[in-house]
Amino acid sequence: MQIETQKYLDYIEQTKKLAFFDLEATGLRGDYNSILCVSIKPYDGNVITYQIKQPGNDRKLVREVLEALSEFDCWAGYYSKGFDKPMINTRLLKWGLSPLPPRHHIDLYYQCKAHLLTARRSQGHLLSWLGTPEQKMTVGADVWSEVLYKTEEAMKTMVERCESDVIGLEGLYKRTRHLYRDIKRD
Repeated sequence: MQIETQKYLDYIEQTKKLAFFDLEATGLRGDYNSILCVSIKPYDGNVITYQIKQPGNDRKLVREVLEALSEFDCWAGYYSKGFDKPMINTRLLKWGLSPLPPRHHIDLYYQCKAHLLTARRSQGHLLSWLGTPEQKMTVGADVWSEVLYKTEEAMKTMVERCESDVIGLEGLYKRTRHLYRDIKRD
């Protein structure tokens, strides 16, 4: 039996089976880089963040993220089909762990790209343009460099950014969910 998309969204919201997720990493490729932190925000719930103790050693983090995301029926992210999910799966493979299980997956980047015609497609631009209370946090290049040298302050900034991203994701989702017509399982 197939359910209409908007009814499915109502269902996963009511049952709290929708999770927004985002990650911060030392770079863009899972074979040369590692994950610093992952934030997961259940729909209308509190943000949960997993973070590493030392750059490069993300085995415990990805195992915990696999377990946490497996509890949800649907995930939502921003360019998460292109980056976040493949990065997590690459790091899971590195550590000999199973990949993320198939789930319905809302990638707000592709949903907004398909339904909106804006000059820029970044999450930050869309949140700003829509005037949502949730805004994207920017981080300077120096912080990205400092986090590799294990500065506690830089890592706190990365965690803060990751948490602000999932809060922004939920805000963007709430403003645009009525546009969604098809959510694929992957």
